[in-house]
Amino acid sequence: MLNFMALINAQKISDFSTIIIDSTGNLHPWSDLNFNNDPDNFQFAIIPDFTGGHRPGILEDVIRKLNILQPEFVISIGDMIEGYTTNETEIHQQWSVYQGLIKDLNMPFFYIPGNHDYTNQTMSDIWKEKFGSSYYHFIYKDVLFLCLNTQESLTGPDQVSIEEQQFNFVKKNLTDYPDVRWTFILMHNPLWLNDKAGYWNEIELLLKDRNHTVFAGHNHQYVKYERNNGKYFILATAGGISQLRGPDYGEFDHIALVNMTDEGPLLANLLLQGICDENVVTEELNDIINSQNIMIEPVFIEDAIFNHTEFVIKITNEYNYPMWTYLTFDENPVLRPEIMSYQKEVKANSTEIVKMPVSTLVPVDVNRIQPLMMNTWSVYKYENNREIQVDSKYGIAPVKKKYCQFSSGKIWIDGVIDEWEGLAYKAGMRSPRTGDINEYSGDYDGSYEFDVRYDLENLYIALSVWDDQVMLDENQSLWSQDVMRVYLDARPPEISSNGRGKNQFDDFLYISFAPAAGKKADINIHQKERLPQNTVIATKRTTAGFDVEISIPLAYIELKNNTDWESFRMNFAFIDFDENNSRTTIWWQPEWDSETNFVGSGMFFKQPKQF
Repeated sequence: MLNFMALINAQKISDFSTIIIDSTGNLHPWSDLNFNNDPDNFQFAIIPDFTGGHRPGILEDVIRKLNILQPEFVISIGDMIEGYTTNETEIHQQWSVYQGLIKDLNMPFFYIPGNHDYTNQTMSDIWKEKFGSSYYHFIYKDVLFLCLNTQESLTGPDQVSIEEQQFNFVKKNLTDYPDVRWTFILMHNPLWLNDKAGYWNEIELLLKDRNHTVFAGHNHQYVKYERNNGKYFILATAGGISQLRGPDYGEFDHIALVNMTDEGPLLANLLLQGICDENVVTEELNDIINSQNIMIEPVFIEDAIFNHTEFVIKITNEYNYPMWTYLTFDENPVLRPEIMSYQKEVKANSTEIVKMPVSTLVPVDVNRIQPLMMNTWSVYKYENNREIQVDSKYGIAPVKKKYCQFSSGKIWIDGVIDEWEGLAYKAGMRSPRTGDINEYSGDYDGSYEFDVRYDLENLYIALSVWDDQVMLDENQSLWSQDVMRVYLDARPPEISSNGRGKNQFDDFLYISFAPAAGKKADINIHQKERLPQNTVIATKRTTAGFDVEISIPLAYIELKNNTDWESFRMNFAFIDFDENNSRTTIWWQPEWDSETNFVGSGMFFKQPKQF
């Protein structure tokens, strides 16, 4: 037996593709010597959203692990700073902190703007000062990278589009480089989910007949789409706010590691705790985990005294997988369900109806009843033996009917509420509160009264806010001052009653604003352009705080009701910002997306006109 040296693919010893290996005999402790080292292939990494409520320490961990993985370069998908301000000093400070972390990377880093990085003209100017163009391209190993700016219109953080100049830039590059191996589109906002995204549809037409992959972020939830002859990915987070429910929900901190091969890109999602493949959450699974498979018929009563009723619970499985549903009820000091637990298999594409009698030992005042909390678990037998569990909590209680009265007199939207002659509803010390609740000292600290009325054209809302420290500054963001929020869900009552605060502006109207700081100041309204046409808001400072009047066209409510309107659901929140930077939110009803929300809360019914 002779010892010999096997030289594989050797041009010279210094050639990176050379292997020198000792071998004796015909048996060797390896499979083959066809090394996966094509010099045309490469690896790069994408960092998802860092901000939008960032969590300390995550980005540092990502950077450490990138330096271990050693991709050839790294690209951010946007949302690198919190932004949302016009304060130049604060913007520069935020960029200084972020770039101080990025400098520890051992490889090149490419910036792409997100809505937190590029919101207004000031932030746009600072971006250009620091980085130059907000969109650009490069070619690496015959692969075209188009790094786009979805925020360039500067019309608001959620108003995204590709404008004509940027479209022409994309078109020119696609024309100049028709034969590259692959094309990557990287941008912050997933424009394919937006009906009004400027020239995005035209870009997709240009991409349709070429090998391409699209990466975006913004939603803080991973989803893979297959469309337009390509794969489109929404990445999750790398420190941005998230429930972190795990891979089954697409909610995790990760690095997207892309391996460019002869056959195209391969994506590995590297969680900080492990590795998941690209199908961790598909579009179908995303629909399953976000579906509301339980609807409860609300119970509205005219009398203030309650003794017995029956709730109807509708459980729907609209997917091609069997589902087991479990219901349990918490102990309640007043309400007594006939059974305390229930379980049932709901076959694929079917519905089950559960009738649940609920009573009290003696008649009680309905306004003193705490909601009965129902816990639900729905377990889907999904592909590859995965069990997908969707948990929810529902509050149920009889609700005394509230009426929106017809206004026989003219209501002037000027912030002066004298013509209302008193407001019927109040929120304060006895109301639900969130935020810095330990900093809240009672009604004098922050509270409000309100009422709602209608005429033949509009719904009217009046608010009178008491605040011991009125903090208003039209040059600051809504996060740094007193803010009033109005929630209006005008869908049919069986739907709006079960609303969980998702899809604002689409499913329900969301009006968030800071009152005018002075006579010549403007009201700071969040996404004013998304309010129904002819919506009017007026505010006026008072010795106690401020008053508000709002009119909303009934045409909007009728559109959402799908008929002549009969009801709507409302909630209010006053965010009391004080000098110590505390933020306490005083709700009228429990927050719709909270575990204390209950079916039918805040519902108003139309009071017929009185002649």
